[in-house]
Amino acid sequence: MRFLRWLGIILSARGVRGETLANDELCVTAIFSAYNYISFQGDPAKGMWDTRCRNPLKVASIYASSERYCRDGERLAGLAQLSKLCQEVGHRELLSRDAVAENLTREAVRDMRVVDYLELSRADYQQSPVLLSASYYGRMFNTLDSWQFETWSHHAFSYIGYAYWAGILSLGILYRLWNWMFLTRQHQIEYSPASSIYPPTGSWRQLSLVENAVHWVSTHLIIPAPLAGRGRRLLSCTFTTRAEAIVVAGFWLLSLILSVVGYRTFPGNIYWPDVTSQILRYSADRTGIMSFANFPLLLLLAGRNNILIWATGWSFATLNVFHRHVARIATVQAVAHSVLYFVICVRINKVWKEMTKVYVLWGVLAFVLMILVLITSLDRIRAASYEMFMVAHIVFSVATLVGCFYHTIVFEGHEYWQYLWPSVIVWAIDRFLRLVRIVYCNVHVRLSKGKLINVTESRMTYDEAADVIRLEVNPGLPGLEVRPGDYYFLYQPFRFTGWENHPFTVGASSYEVDQSGAQLDISGKPRNSFDNSQLPLLSETLTGCENLETGNGLYQGSLIPKLTFWIRPYDGWTQQLRQQCLRAPNQPVHATILLDGPYGQGFPLWRYESVLMIVGGTGIAAAVPYLQDHLRRCANGCSSPSKEKPRTREIELVWTTRQSAFIRDLTDRELKPMLDQEDFRASFYVTGSSDRFREDWNGPGYTVQMGRPNLQSLILSRAADAYVAGMKLAIVVCGPTGMADEARAATHLAMRRGYRSTQYVEESFTW
Repeated sequence: MRFLRWLGIILSARGVRGETLANDELCVTAIFSAYNYISFQGDPAKGMWDTRCRNPLKVASIYASSERYCRDGERLAGLAQLSKLCQEVGHRELLSRDAVAENLTREAVRDMRVVDYLELSRADYQQSPVLLSASYYGRMFNTLDSWQFETWSHHAFSYIGYAYWAGILSLGILYRLWNWMFLTRQHQIEYSPASSIYPPTGSWRQLSLVENAVHWVSTHLIIPAPLAGRGRRLLSCTFTTRAEAIVVAGFWLLSLILSVVGYRTFPGNIYWPDVTSQILRYSADRTGIMSFANFPLLLLLAGRNNILIWATGWSFATLNVFHRHVARIATVQAVAHSVLYFVICVRINKVWKEMTKVYVLWGVLAFVLMILVLITSLDRIRAASYEMFMVAHIVFSVATLVGCFYHTIVFEGHEYWQYLWPSVIVWAIDRFLRLVRIVYCNVHVRLSKGKLINVTESRMTYDEAADVIRLEVNPGLPGLEVRPGDYYFLYQPFRFTGWENHPFTVGASSYEVDQSGAQLDISGKPRNSFDNSQLPLLSETLTGCENLETGNGLYQGSLIPKLTFWIRPYDGWTQQLRQQCLRAPNQPVHATILLDGPYGQGFPLWRYESVLMIVGGTGIAAAVPYLQDHLRRCANGCSSPSKEKPRTREIELVWTTRQSAFIRDLTDRELKPMLDQEDFRASFYVTGSSDRFREDWNGPGYTVQMGRPNLQSLILSRAADAYVAGMKLAIVVCGPTGMADEARAATHLAMRRGYRSTQYVEESFTW
């Protein structure tokens, strides 16, 4: 218990004490609180503050008992506090000691009657001052002291939850900082910018103590699933990694412990005489306060525009897992708070009286809404109707906050709003930044020649054989930089439910020429567009190259990026996009699509000598941007010396999809530049039982076959080859959950076998 109290003191730094008393004020407070149970004759005869501050007999009694039981410092501090309360709360002046001095002489005090708790009836008005008995004073002092401790500990224990997440996030920040400082320095030593000579085989195996520790953490915590061989499902919850499960389990355990320990109870408490009543009241208060305290956390972890993503390098999906469980814990605490107070009301036979109070009804509403938020957030409901989930999530969450504000409006000073207002601020900042991103990406005002205002333009087509919608978007912002790992939330505003938005990875990017310029080939004829992979890094092309070679041509003018998204139509909005395309089967559909982004963080694949990409279906969208980036980094021309050239010597793409038509489309378009590269090879697998293609349909740089790849055999083989060759291997996976779990398990097996050169990267989004 002492440990918890001192931990709370450190974390709270006295800031969580709210309305609790200073230790030297408690003595006098216990005394004047005890006299609330005793009535005195005289004017005024009624009113707590009227009698406490102005009734000569009661004031004299307070002075007398204070002089008997309180030390000098306690008496001075306590009486000063009482005087302040009389002025600020009772709007009365406290009678001075001189005003009642005749009742405080030594003889008068000696002759005062000494009374015990409940010895006198409140209807029995005393004609003279009385002294509190030592037992009465001690009982009241212990009652207030325990209540003060509980009031303080409820907030302090809530702050321990903040400290937990601060520690977890600090570990993520330190790990990211270590990667930035140590690994970058290591690469600078191993790969001199002035030389293309690779380090001798096995030089990377000379691992320091820190590297060994990081490898152990990666092998046993970050790479594996929660339970080996069981996938990412654990106790009906989804966790991508074992580390996520451990962090979440730790917070569940901490929240449970903090909800049931630290109650200072004793028989004879004046407010709640039996220990059971004290535990019910204290636990009801604590679970409610801890539930409130989790609100800022769950909103902070849920935001798209989240500085924690940048600071830790963790994905939105990882923070979203944490968000869900903090929300579930807050809901469980709210349920416990409501149930415990209901039990208290039943025990004192005041259920109907309490339930008719307005602030209680607001609390019941907030409690019901929190449960509805939890229900509509379940995986099955979210997958079945994402649109309904989004609307319900936002509406119910906002209504919950409103209910919580009104539930606690009756408390003096609105002390519990300290948890609610930060939640509102975090939510408002995230929504404001979303709006800023939307305007930034989709509307561009320029004063040069041409259009005054550029807005986002889009066109889409549906390939029925591939069952994929190709959405091509020209952002309103001409200089929008496209990076591997970027994803955007897409809006179609001119719909009845135009507020809906859906996340999609940028599958490919290319560039077009606006009206003010022209791209010329060797013969001098204009070309309309060219692949991203033909360009050096975008930030360089827009600032440094007047005449930029692009393959066999010469570019003159400014560039407009084109983002390509591959969308698999399911239900809801994506199905509506498919229907729009089917109504115009032979021409692209020009739909109004707005971008919100970019979000996401890319992975430095160019620092790895060997890269294995395993993707499924539209998961190819995660691979193509890295391939385009590889080509750009390998290109000559205007590449800046400050940019790292790729150290990659071999890239293998393994793509599994149901429709061979999807493969044909990309090999003829986005993947075509890579197929001619000596350092690239691809294996395509078709799983659709009704799909038919020619058995000899293979091309330079790739093969196509029916069935699924043996991922364990493939990954173990590539990991062994990389280990023997002294190369670092990066395994990038994006696809269905089953495929990702199989790849993760195989990578974990490879690392446990000692293939330290392996790095696993999973591009997956759990919305």
